[in-house]
Amino acid sequence: MKPQLLFYIGKGGVGKSTTSAITAVHLARNSRDILLVSMDPAHNQRDIFQLDFSEKPRPVADRLTVKEVNVDYWIEKYLKETEKTIKQTYSYESAFNLQNYFNVLQFSPGLEEYALLLAFENIIHGFEDKDVIIFDMAPTALALRFFSLPFITLIWLEELLKLRSQIYAKKKIISKIKIGRSEIEQDKVRAKLEKLIRTYGHLGEHFKSGAARMNLVLNNDKLSFSEAFRIKRKLMDIGINIESVLVNKSQSKVVPNEIREEFNSQKIALFPFAEKNILGYHAINEYLDENNEIFTDLQ
Repeated sequence: MKPQLLFYIGKGGVGKSTTSAITAVHLARNSRDILLVSMDPAHNQRDIFQLDFSEKPRPVADRLTVKEVNVDYWIEKYLKETEKTIKQTYSYESAFNLQNYFNVLQFSPGLEEYALLLAFENIIHGFEDKDVIIFDMAPTALALRFFSLPFITLIWLEELLKLRSQIYAKKKIISKIKIGRSEIEQDKVRAKLEKLIRTYGHLGEHFKSGAARMNLVLNNDKLSFSEAFRIKRKLMDIGINIESVLVNKSQSKVVPNEIREEFNSQKIALFPFAEKNILGYHAINEYLDENNEIFTDLQ
């Protein structure tokens, strides 16, 4: 069985890191083997647990491990893999001096999102033994681009493949005229495009699969409501549904009407306001002991 994937998304500052950490500890206490992944460049998990984290997963407690995605590392890895692919595909690159273009790649738009996708792919294939992988996502703008990227890239790649097929067909005709036969060498570019289409199609399927759960975190205020509603619409545009809504720092046991009306088909949970900072594994456990009803509505 593949691990369940829980994504925590929402406006910056609403408490994605806190609620994802609380959920991770709760699930680990209930005998689930958990990997908590910090995808937010701010990396608040180290502040919450009062521990240093890195790319190397660090055990925090029985059945709970935390990993921090180093975006710079994955950007560099993505650039190196891209350069290698171009050189292999265009073996004649020296004639066109493509090396100059490699230096420009580091400034390409969307580079951070592609790097995060590379990290995500590495995680889901490298930790298939986990019961649950929890992703503490970046704030709204970057997170939405991350989720949209596989679908946007697929559209682009499929159009490129159509164009390449037309070029390849013409190349066969020219080859036949020139040397009297239709057989020509395999089109490496087309083969690479087909492989990329399979890769990004597979990545997009993870976000829509039955194993994925989108958890939208918000606070009980107008700005948070507005952004949460926009996130819902943006995700719906790419075919991703929100599973649960988590109202963090709630000072009431009643779900606000605006949230109930907008998210009438989602599970809704209230994370009560904490009088003191929830810092450290012990503090998270204390919070859970005091608020053990939180996850009842998410069953």
